[in-house]
Amino acid sequence: MNDTQFTLLRHGLPEQSGCLLGRTNPPLTAKGWQQMEHSSASLNFDVIICSPLIRCQAYAQHLAKNHDCELIVDDAWQELDFGHWDGNSIANLWEDPQQGYGKYWHAPFLHTPPNGESTSDLLNRITMSIECLSHDYRGKRLLIVSHSGVMRMALAWLLNSNQDGNPHLSRVQLEHAALLHFSTYIDDEDTLWPQLQGLINPSVCLNSLVDK
Repeated sequence: MNDTQFTLLRHGLPEQSGCLLGRTNPPLTAKGWQQMEHSSASLNFDVIICSPLIRCQAYAQHLAKNHDCELIVDDAWQELDFGHWDGNSIANLWEDPQQGYGKYWHAPFLHTPPNGESTSDLLNRITMSIECLSHDYRGKRLLIVSHSGVMRMALAWLLNSNQDGNPHLSRVQLEHAALLHFSTYIDDEDTLWPQLQGLINPSVCLNSLVDK
């Protein structure tokens, strides 16, 4: 089998967590570090790929060192560039209609953050990277340490979203240190076939353990 196994791990709680963090680059909090340690404890992987932003890269470097495996820092997996909104309080952006954040939230494929990156460009860079990795690492297990926006877009792609409205934003719970699992298979005609395998939120797992 030449299936490539992808596990996407969202970074843990960062500093400035109430702000819109695209290319703004705060480190993880102590809690965020613990969240990632909990989510990654039972993972198996051959290669780690990460966003260059410190809230992803610092833990990815730690994990790669502990597991003695290859680490690739890749710009394709960094968060959407929110332009002039980047680093601003999310609450303040919602309260000021002149900012246009509400329009973006409700129709992200139709509206782009001022001086920022379009959602279509985000989708393109992620899917191009998935295709390249699927060819270059056939049969391997890849752990990608990334961001909420990136993971939501990967999920929309896996489910063949029609780019209408914002279901990848408003209909999906995706916590800090959440995990997204999928695989890709390349057939004899070089066609890529992705398959969603699971989305895991840490609080759901903890609640399940408590219930038992």
